[in-house]
Amino acid sequence: MTTAVPLTKQQQATQAFLSTPLDASLTGGIIGNAHVSIKELPVKWLAIFRSRGNGYCNDVAERLKVTEVWIGKSAEDPQKLEGMTACEVEVTPDMCTAQGVVHQGVIMFLIDECSTLAMVTASAAEGRNSAPGVSCTINALYHDTALSGTTLRIVSRSLAVGHESNSARVEVWDKQNHKLIASGGQMTMPPSLPGKWMK
Repeated sequence: MTTAVPLTKQQQATQAFLSTPLDASLTGGIIGNAHVSIKELPVKWLAIFRSRGNGYCNDVAERLKVTEVWIGKSAEDPQKLEGMTACEVEVTPDMCTAQGVVHQGVIMFLIDECSTLAMVTASAAEGRNSAPGVSCTINALYHDTALSGTTLRIVSRSLAVGHESNSARVEVWDKQNHKLIASGGQMTMPPSLPGKWMK
């Protein structure tokens, strides 16, 4: 018989936060057909990511806003549900290279953060309360540049979600100029359980 690994204090706090409804003002501006409980998930997970310290692009993450959450049938397989989220952030000088264009590392960060939002949305629509997991692979294609002052629109769509792995694809758009800046995707999996030697 296997025994469950006890949750850490941080994991307990995360679970409690995820199960607590948000103030309606935090989700009122999010459009889409998803139930409010699912619309809350991307907002909650972005807050959880930011709560883990002053990491890479933390200032960017604090400005990232969820604008849309949709649940629909996959175009490729109508028997599968697809989660779609859209986020926006204004490009500021701290996100740019010396040439004044958004840094590719920032784009990769946005693909990482935003792809997980589509994954948790699709999982919730299928009745699972799944954490985003840890990254197995992230890739990006850079199509164009964006200047400071541009609003980036990051559109993420789930590809496959389940207990073993999750994946999503992402497009990063220059909202004002209707330009595709980058595209990419991510695959995640649940973290490994601690080995006996760690106990």
